[in-house]
Amino acid sequence: MTRFMTLCSSSGGNSVYVGTSSYGVLIDAGNSCKQLKLALKNADIDPSSVKAIFVTHEHSDHVKGLRVLASSLKVPVYATGGTLSGLNGLGILDGSFSYQKLLPGGVDVGDIHISGFRTSHDAKESCGYRIDLPGASVGIATDTGKITDEIINALSGCGLVLLESNYDYDMLMTGIYPPQLKARIRSDIGHLSNDDCAETVCSLLDLNVRRFVLGHLSRENNRPEIAFSSANGALRRMGARQDRDYSLSVAPVGPMDGYMVF
Repeated sequence: MTRFMTLCSSSGGNSVYVGTSSYGVLIDAGNSCKQLKLALKNADIDPSSVKAIFVTHEHSDHVKGLRVLASSLKVPVYATGGTLSGLNGLGILDGSFSYQKLLPGGVDVGDIHISGFRTSHDAKESCGYRIDLPGASVGIATDTGKITDEIINALSGCGLVLLESNYDYDMLMTGIYPPQLKARIRSDIGHLSNDDCAETVCSLLDLNVRRFVLGHLSRENNRPEIAFSSANGALRRMGARQDRDYSLSVAPVGPMDGYMVF
């Protein structure tokens, strides 16, 4: 059985486990090694089950624990060439773990195939991931200021998609952030709003995606209930119904209470 679990998901830190109870991969390591290992153990996943770490981009909320965790677990790290350059500039690629450039055809980790797709973010070469396992597939798309045809095509038909729902427009615009930061978040190389996310889940429902997890919510400019209401309302306006036509949830900041199993 495939297990999907967000170990952390917010503007403060992001990491996702995808695999089985004994074999899987991490997407990002945006919390400390100690915290990520504890989150895995609390979910009855031995940290040794992690066989590789895939990085979406070099921002700290995605790589905070990467160096220590990868060296502790003795697992390889995969990322785009641009992201590896960014990690090297941060001093994270210090020789304590192995790393490889993500190739266009993707990577096989045991019987799991992981392929990347481009996202639009103010990082050196950010990407999202599609993880294909025997009988299941998971898509992860966060940290993108816009949804492209490439992203939609990569997520099409996935059994489950984790999609960014970063900010509520009104909360952002009336909040305390300076104008330059507000403009950056709203830009095509920033983040997806709740409205952007809602539009995307409707498109993906038409492409046979039935399970959605909303993630990477801003702690300052969003609330779980607002993000959920936005996406759920859009799906309902299509005539779809929760638990009949789709499953929708919001990833908590910390570990989920159990797995999503499918």
